[in-house]
Amino acid sequence: MPKNSKSILLLAAFNFIIPLLLIYSYNYYGKPIVIFGIELKMLSDQSKEPNQDKKKSLLINKELKYKNKVKTPNFKDDSIKQKNQIDGTYSINDTIQFERYLSDSSSQRILIMGDSECGGLFHELNDYCVQNKHELVMSFIWNSSTILNFAYSDTVVAIINKYKPTYIFIVLGLNEMYAKDIKIRKKAADVLAKKLDGIPYLWIGPANYMNDYGINNVFYSAAQPGTFFLSKDLNLPKGRDNRHPNATGYRIWMDTIASWVETKAKYPLVMNVPEKRNTRCRSKIISLNAAKYRGY
Repeated sequence: MPKNSKSILLLAAFNFIIPLLLIYSYNYYGKPIVIFGIELKMLSDQSKEPNQDKKKSLLINKELKYKNKVKTPNFKDDSIKQKNQIDGTYSINDTIQFERYLSDSSSQRILIMGDSECGGLFHELNDYCVQNKHELVMSFIWNSSTILNFAYSDTVVAIINKYKPTYIFIVLGLNEMYAKDIKIRKKAADVLAKKLDGIPYLWIGPANYMNDYGINNVFYSAAQPGTFFLSKDLNLPKGRDNRHPNATGYRIWMDTIASWVETKAKYPLVMNVPEKRNTRCRSKIISLNAAKYRGY
């Protein structure tokens, strides 16, 4: 072979081996090398990246498996506790609402609802609201109604959701003086009590002028302790129909209720005696008749 051929082969081998040695050395050098404006890349970069991604993926999966083993609190337990409010115990949510109510007891959003006796009592309650800076937001009179109407219709819940009272007065029982289906009435009273969970209220028994067959006991047993006001023993002047109190009777009734709420009720209210009577009622008033609309 001519000398020129050998020289050419040696030169070609040198040109091939030298770059390989440089690239191989750079693989362990760890710093960028630029030749004629071209940066050399590590051979090991591409080989190591898939392994690193694989290790990272395995680490994430391991963390997820660990997190899945951690038990989260079961908040359904709190909602179950709320059902115990009827017997006087407090759930966590009820305590929060009750504390807010106590801190703002001088200014409440009041809803009064009930049968035809509510229709006479709400005027007197309005005077107390004006005097004590409460707001009477709604007066809901359901003439000829019973506990069945209030328990099994969605009307009560709809009104509460719309007007958002912080305190409720309930006046029921006049149309159930002769009711003997006590078990049915008791079941309905419990349903109504559950609708009122979390809202301070006063359940007012009827101002009856006769002995009932147990309706007052039904309401008393359904209401929370300290929230039922027994009216049947009051000596109230009668109206012309001998079933409802007259104007003076309603005033005496409300004065007695107010004194009891302020001093003995589970949810007390500031109820100073009004300096003015027959003040204008600015609350929304809804009047229904159960004979035409029973609600369920």
